[in-house]
Amino acid sequence: MKIGTQAIAIPGIPLSDRLPGPAGTDGTRVLLIGGDDVQARALLRPGYRINRHELDMGPLAQIAGLPFSPPVVDWPYSGNSFDVVILLDQLAQTVLEEEALAEAARVLRPGGMLLLRVPSQEFLGWLDGFNLYRYARDISGRGAKPPETAGVGWRRHYRREDVRDLLAPNFHCLTITSSGLGLSELARAMLLLFLRWGLRSRRGERAIRNVPDFLLRLEGTWSLADRGTTLVVAAERVGS
Repeated sequence: MKIGTQAIAIPGIPLSDRLPGPAGTDGTRVLLIGGDDVQARALLRPGYRINRHELDMGPLAQIAGLPFSPPVVDWPYSGNSFDVVILLDQLAQTVLEEEALAEAARVLRPGGMLLLRVPSQEFLGWLDGFNLYRYARDISGRGAKPPETAGVGWRRHYRREDVRDLLAPNFHCLTITSSGLGLSELARAMLLLFLRWGLRSRRGERAIRNVPDFLLRLEGTWSLADRGTTLVVAAERVGS
Protein backbone atom coordinates (compact mmCIF):
# COMPACT_ATOMS: atom_id res chain seq x y z
CA MET A 1 0.00 0.00 0.00
CA LYS A 2 1.42 3.35 -0.98
CA ILE A 3 1.46 5.87 1.87
CA GLY A 4 1.07 9.52 0.99
CA THR A 5 3.34 12.36 2.04
CA GLN A 6 0.79 14.86 3.34
CA ALA A 7 1.41 15.26 7.08
CA ILE A 8 -1.12 14.50 9.78
CA ALA A 9 -1.85 17.70 11.71
CA ILE A 10 -2.86 16.80 15.26
CA PRO A 11 -3.63 19.78 17.53
CA GLY A 12 -1.03 20.23 20.25
CA ILE A 13 1.11 17.22 19.25
CA PRO A 14 4.65 17.97 18.06
CA LEU A 15 6.25 15.57 15.56
CA SER A 16 2.85 14.71 14.05
CA ASP A 17 4.28 15.95 10.77
CA ARG A 18 6.62 12.93 10.86
CA LEU A 19 3.69 10.54 10.48
CA PRO A 20 2.58 9.19 7.09
CA GLY A 21 -0.04 11.03 5.12
CA PRO A 22 -3.22 9.53 3.65
CA ALA A 23 -2.88 6.39 1.58
CA GLY A 24 -4.82 5.09 -1.39
CA THR A 25 -8.07 3.15 -1.46
CA ASP A 26 -7.41 1.20 1.76
CA GLY A 27 -6.58 4.32 3.77
CA THR A 28 -3.79 4.90 6.29
CA ARG A 29 -4.73 2.84 9.33
CA VAL A 30 -4.33 4.76 12.60
CA LEU A 31 -4.79 3.52 16.19
CA LEU A 32 -5.25 6.37 18.68
CA ILE A 33 -4.69 5.48 22.35
CA GLY A 34 -5.47 8.29 24.77
CA GLY A 35 -5.78 11.81 23.48
CA ASP A 36 -9.06 13.68 23.35
CA ASP A 37 -12.01 14.09 20.99
CA VAL A 38 -10.50 17.15 19.29
CA GLN A 39 -7.37 15.19 18.37
CA ALA A 40 -9.46 12.22 17.23
CA ARG A 41 -11.56 14.45 14.97
CA ALA A 42 -8.39 15.80 13.37
CA LEU A 43 -7.76 12.29 12.04
CA LEU A 44 -11.23 11.89 10.57
CA ARG A 45 -10.44 12.85 7.00
CA PRO A 46 -10.34 11.11 3.62
CA GLY A 47 -7.46 8.67 3.37
CA TYR A 48 -7.39 7.71 7.06
CA ARG A 49 -9.06 4.88 8.94
CA ILE A 50 -8.99 5.51 12.68
CA ASN A 51 -9.63 3.22 15.65
CA ARG A 52 -9.59 4.33 19.26
CA HIS A 53 -8.41 2.24 22.19
CA GLU A 54 -7.74 2.78 25.90
CA LEU A 55 -5.13 0.98 27.99
CA ASP A 56 -6.63 -0.89 30.93
CA MET A 57 -5.18 1.02 33.87
CA GLY A 58 -7.69 0.04 36.54
CA PRO A 59 -9.50 3.36 37.26
CA LEU A 60 -12.85 2.34 35.81
CA ALA A 61 -12.87 -0.79 37.96
CA GLN A 62 -11.96 1.21 41.05
CA ILE A 63 -14.57 3.88 40.41
CA ALA A 64 -17.15 1.10 40.12
CA GLY A 65 -16.02 -0.32 43.47
CA LEU A 66 -14.45 -3.44 41.95
CA PRO A 67 -11.06 -4.87 43.03
CA PHE A 68 -8.19 -3.68 40.88
CA SER A 69 -6.21 -6.29 38.96
CA PRO A 70 -3.25 -5.80 36.61
CA PRO A 71 -4.34 -4.63 33.16
CA VAL A 72 -4.97 -6.81 30.17
CA VAL A 73 -2.54 -5.89 27.40
CA ASP A 74 -3.91 -8.14 24.66
CA TRP A 75 -5.26 -5.47 22.32
CA PRO A 76 -8.27 -6.56 20.25
CA TYR A 77 -6.52 -6.18 16.90
CA SER A 78 -4.65 -8.61 14.68
CA GLY A 79 -0.95 -8.28 13.93
CA ASN A 80 0.25 -5.77 11.32
CA SER A 81 -3.17 -4.05 11.42
CA PHE A 82 -2.02 -0.42 11.53
CA ASP A 83 0.32 1.99 9.81
CA VAL A 84 0.40 4.36 12.79
CA VAL A 85 -0.06 3.96 16.55
CA ILE A 86 -0.45 7.19 18.55
CA LEU A 87 -0.08 6.56 22.29
CA LEU A 88 -0.67 9.69 24.34
CA ASP A 89 0.06 9.84 28.10
CA GLN A 90 -1.45 6.50 29.15
CA LEU A 91 1.81 4.52 29.21
CA ALA A 92 2.83 6.37 32.39
CA GLN A 93 -0.22 5.05 34.25
CA THR A 94 -0.40 1.43 33.11
CA VAL A 95 1.22 -1.35 35.14
CA LEU A 96 2.69 -3.36 32.28
CA GLU A 97 4.40 -0.68 30.21
CA GLU A 98 6.82 -2.99 28.39
CA GLU A 99 3.97 -5.34 27.45
CA ALA A 100 1.91 -2.39 26.21
CA LEU A 101 4.73 -1.27 23.92
CA ALA A 102 5.14 -4.86 22.69
CA GLU A 103 1.45 -4.81 21.76
CA ALA A 104 1.97 -1.53 19.91
CA ALA A 105 4.73 -3.24 17.92
CA ARG A 106 2.58 -6.31 17.26
CA VAL A 107 -0.34 -4.40 15.77
CA LEU A 108 1.92 -2.16 13.66
CA ARG A 109 3.09 -3.24 10.25
CA PRO A 110 6.89 -3.46 9.78
CA GLY A 111 8.11 0.06 9.21
CA GLY A 112 4.96 1.49 10.82
CA MET A 113 5.21 4.59 13.00
CA LEU A 114 4.70 5.05 16.74
CA LEU A 115 4.06 8.51 18.15
CA LEU A 116 4.45 8.35 21.91
CA ARG A 117 3.92 11.07 24.54
CA VAL A 118 4.95 10.53 28.17
CA PRO A 119 5.53 12.81 31.18
CA SER A 120 9.09 14.11 31.31
CA GLN A 121 11.40 13.81 34.31
CA GLU A 122 13.47 16.73 33.05
CA PHE A 123 13.14 20.32 34.22
CA LEU A 124 9.40 20.59 35.00
CA GLY A 125 9.00 16.91 35.90
CA TRP A 126 7.99 17.80 39.46
CA LEU A 127 4.93 19.65 38.13
CA ASP A 128 2.44 16.80 37.90
CA GLY A 129 -1.15 17.37 38.99
CA PHE A 130 -1.85 13.74 39.85
CA ASN A 131 1.33 13.31 41.89
CA LEU A 132 0.97 16.63 43.73
CA TYR A 133 -2.57 15.66 44.70
CA ARG A 134 -1.31 12.27 45.85
CA TYR A 135 1.33 13.93 48.08
CA ALA A 136 -1.32 16.17 49.65
CA ARG A 137 -3.66 13.24 50.14
CA ASP A 138 -1.02 10.99 51.74
CA ILE A 139 0.30 13.69 54.08
CA SER A 140 -3.12 14.89 55.23
CA GLY A 141 -5.14 11.68 54.98
CA ARG A 142 -7.84 13.77 53.36
CA GLY A 143 -9.58 12.97 50.09
CA ALA A 144 -9.90 9.86 47.96
CA LYS A 145 -7.00 8.12 46.26
CA PRO A 146 -6.75 9.27 42.65
CA PRO A 147 -8.34 6.58 40.48
CA GLU A 148 -6.29 7.71 37.49
CA THR A 149 -3.16 6.21 39.08
CA ALA A 150 -4.80 3.16 40.63
CA GLY A 151 -2.39 0.74 39.01
CA VAL A 152 1.02 2.25 39.75
CA GLY A 153 0.14 4.62 42.61
CA TRP A 154 2.01 7.53 41.04
CA ARG A 155 2.28 8.73 37.48
CA ARG A 156 5.66 7.76 36.06
CA HIS A 157 8.06 10.27 34.55
CA TYR A 158 10.71 9.42 31.98
CA ARG A 159 14.14 10.54 30.91
CA ARG A 160 15.08 10.35 27.25
CA GLU A 161 17.33 7.37 27.85
CA ASP A 162 14.47 5.60 29.67
CA VAL A 163 12.26 5.98 26.61
CA ARG A 164 14.98 4.78 24.24
CA ASP A 165 15.58 1.69 26.41
CA LEU A 166 11.87 0.86 26.55
CA LEU A 167 11.51 1.18 22.79
CA ALA A 168 14.75 -0.58 21.84
CA PRO A 169 13.46 -4.18 21.49
CA ASN A 170 10.80 -3.32 18.90
CA PHE A 171 11.37 0.22 17.66
CA HIS A 172 14.02 2.46 16.18
CA CYS A 173 13.76 5.86 17.85
CA LEU A 174 13.83 8.55 15.17
CA THR A 175 13.57 11.71 17.27
CA ILE A 176 12.59 12.90 20.76
CA THR A 177 11.46 16.39 21.65
CA SER A 178 10.11 18.13 24.73
CA SER A 179 6.82 20.00 24.89
CA GLY A 180 4.55 21.67 27.40
CA LEU A 181 5.03 24.79 29.51
CA GLY A 182 3.38 23.41 32.65
CA LEU A 183 0.07 25.27 32.36
CA SER A 184 -1.98 22.09 31.96
CA GLU A 185 -0.39 20.37 34.96
CA LEU A 186 -0.72 23.50 37.10
CA ALA A 187 -4.43 23.64 36.25
CA ARG A 188 -4.84 19.92 36.96
CA ALA A 189 -3.18 20.29 40.36
CA MET A 190 -5.34 23.27 41.32
CA LEU A 191 -8.57 21.55 40.25
CA LEU A 192 -7.70 18.29 42.02
CA LEU A 193 -6.68 20.04 45.23
CA PHE A 194 -9.72 22.33 45.26
CA LEU A 195 -12.37 19.77 44.30
CA ARG A 196 -11.16 16.38 45.51
CA TRP A 197 -8.99 17.43 48.45
CA GLY A 198 -10.52 20.73 49.62
CA LEU A 199 -14.21 20.14 48.95
CA ARG A 200 -13.91 16.32 48.93
CA SER A 201 -16.40 16.38 46.08
CA ARG A 202 -16.77 14.31 42.93
CA ARG A 203 -18.41 17.27 41.22
CA GLY A 204 -16.32 18.91 38.57
CA GLU A 205 -14.80 15.69 37.25
CA ARG A 206 -15.41 16.84 33.69
CA ALA A 207 -13.40 20.01 34.37
CA ILE A 208 -10.56 17.95 35.87
CA ARG A 209 -10.34 16.07 32.56
CA ASN A 210 -11.19 18.74 30.01
CA VAL A 211 -9.39 21.86 31.26
CA PRO A 212 -5.89 20.27 31.32
CA ASP A 213 -6.55 18.65 27.93
CA PHE A 214 -7.51 22.03 26.47
CA LEU A 215 -4.42 23.74 27.90
CA LEU A 216 -2.12 20.93 26.77
CA ARG A 217 -3.39 21.33 23.21
CA LEU A 218 -2.57 25.04 23.40
CA GLU A 219 0.91 24.64 24.87
CA GLY A 220 1.66 21.22 23.38
CA THR A 221 3.98 22.42 20.62
CA TRP A 222 5.91 24.83 22.87
CA SER A 223 8.83 24.21 25.19
CA LEU A 224 11.49 26.14 27.09
CA ALA A 225 14.79 25.48 25.28
CA ASP A 226 13.61 21.93 24.44
CA ARG A 227 12.57 21.33 28.03
CA GLY A 228 8.98 20.79 29.10
CA THR A 229 6.48 18.66 30.96
CA THR A 230 6.30 15.93 28.32
CA LEU A 231 8.54 13.98 25.96
CA VAL A 232 7.20 13.22 22.49
CA VAL A 233 8.84 10.44 20.51
CA ALA A 234 8.58 9.38 16.88
CA ALA A 235 9.77 5.79 16.37
CA GLU A 236 9.69 3.21 13.60
CA ARG A 237 8.68 -0.40 14.13
CA VAL A 238 11.58 -2.76 13.30
CA GLY A 239 11.56 -6.45 12.46
CA SER A 240 9.20 -8.53 10.40
